[in-house]
Amino acid sequence: MTTIQVCNAHPHNWVTVRSEFELNDSGHLVTASQVWRFDFFYSAILIAELANDWQQPLPKALELEARRMVTNLKSYGYFSVLSIGDRDMALPIPDRYRLQVVKDGEQEFLELSMHFQLNPHLLLKGNELIWLVFDPTYYIAYSHESVSNIEIRHPTGWQCSKQIRMPEIQEELIAYAFSLDRTQRDTDGLGEAFAEKIVIRCEPQS
Repeated sequence: MTTIQVCNAHPHNWVTVRSEFELNDSGHLVTASQVWRFDFFYSAILIAELANDWQQPLPKALELEARRMVTNLKSYGYFSVLSIGDRDMALPIPDRYRLQVVKDGEQEFLELSMHFQLNPHLLLKGNELIWLVFDPTYYIAYSHESVSNIEIRHPTGWQCSKQIRMPEIQEELIAYAFSLDRTQRDTDGLGEAFAEKIVIRCEPQS
C-alpha cells in the first residue's frame, strides 16, 4: 500500500510546494498552510492503487489516505521547520487537510493540503521567518520552485519581502546522495542539507 513515509534513498519522488502565511493586525503569525503537488508518476501510481487498497470509491479513498498521510507525518513535524527570530515553532495538528486529484492540462496530479492554526502566535515584526520543507532522508525532494509559490496575507499598511535561499552543498555530498539507492540506511539528515530555505520579513509601512 503506497503512502508517505520516511525512506532511505536519494530522491525518487518530487513535490512542488505552495506555502501561505497569514499575519494579524499586530504583526503576529496566526496561520501557516501548504500544498504539496506530487509528481506525475507518483500521482498516477497512487491514484491507481487507492480505490483497490481502501476498497472504497475514490473520493472516500482520498479522504482515508489523507488521514493516514497526516497521521504518519505528525511524528516528523509534517516535514516542516518553522522559526521566527531565535524561536522554533512546532506545528500543531492541522485543523484542516485534504488530498485531492487536480488536472493540469491532460495530466492528473495528487495534491495534499494542510492548514495549521498557530497558537501562541509568533511576532513577525522585526524578526525573520525561516521556513523549510524537506524529507529528512531525501527520499522525496521538495521545492517551491519560485517565490510566486509563497503567499503572505497581511493587513493593509504592511510590507513583506520573500526569498528562496538555496543551500550551499559540497560536491562530495552531492555525489554521495546520488550514489545511494533505496536499500541504504544512513541517509537520515541528508534532506535538510539539500533543503531550500524560505525567508520572509514583514514590517509596517511608515
